[in-house]
Amino acid sequence: MNDSQVNKLRDLKNRERGSGQQYLQKKNKRPTLFSVTSGKGGVGKSNFALNTAIVLSEMKQNVLLIDADTNLANLDILLGINPRYNLSDLITGDKFLNDIILRGPGGIDILPGSSGVIELIDIENEVKNKLIDCFRSIEEKYDLIIIDTGAGLTPAIVSYVINSDEVIVVTNPEPTSITDAYAMIKIISSKNPSIHINILVNLVDSTKEGDDVFDKLKLVAHNFLQFPLDHLGNLPRDSNVSRAVSVQIPFIIKYPRSAVSNALRLSARKLLRGRIASDSTRQNLFSRIFEKRESL
Repeated sequence: MNDSQVNKLRDLKNRERGSGQQYLQKKNKRPTLFSVTSGKGGVGKSNFALNTAIVLSEMKQNVLLIDADTNLANLDILLGINPRYNLSDLITGDKFLNDIILRGPGGIDILPGSSGVIELIDIENEVKNKLIDCFRSIEEKYDLIIIDTGAGLTPAIVSYVINSDEVIVVTNPEPTSITDAYAMIKIISSKNPSIHINILVNLVDSTKEGDDVFDKLKLVAHNFLQFPLDHLGNLPRDSNVSRAVSVQIPFIIKYPRSAVSNALRLSARKLLRGRIASDSTRQNLFSRIFEKRESL
């Protein structure tokens, strides 16, 4: 074998080794897990989660949106869908995630879920392992997983939130909403002091109003919790949102040039730029929840 042939063979082996390393990196990839939550209902949390998932999909991200509210109630209204199965069918039936996941608008995938699944923490190990294995089998497919939690501070909701890589707390300028958002921040920070919390202020009449709300939350979180917060952005009050809901089409698709759509894109870009890469050795979603649920 001459020198030229030796060099070609070496180059081929190097390319194969590089391809193998890329494959392993992809195989070991874990998606970044975002939880979208709020201290109370009626602040636009599900609408934000859905439309943000679509925008991130437009940005070439593979996105799975999990509805962790009971029986897909919010996404049912927003999209007019009636899923045949949800996560409970993994426990009570013989369905798998591929049977349950729906293709949503804008190229996103949607997993109809139920917060009640997490309440079934005393289920047999065989069923727990099935849930864990199912999620392990699909996680490599996605870059981002967004969980739309229920509103409030139930153990089921807290389980989802504190086991995420990042949290987005949605609030609005109403005093009760700000108070409830702070209560949520207090619980999250006490259960997982290292988690990253973003604040999204919805239904603002001006940028200043949204900034003022964030500044209040940031100040009390700093003074009483010694916990930092990041401002994800503000979404303006926009009649196009209710119009989109009435026809069950996401506002980012129905009114892509509206003020609220433009503001949402800015927040989504910020979220994508600042996302925390998930540790490839970290347990998947249900592994984390089942492991830490007992401490709540």
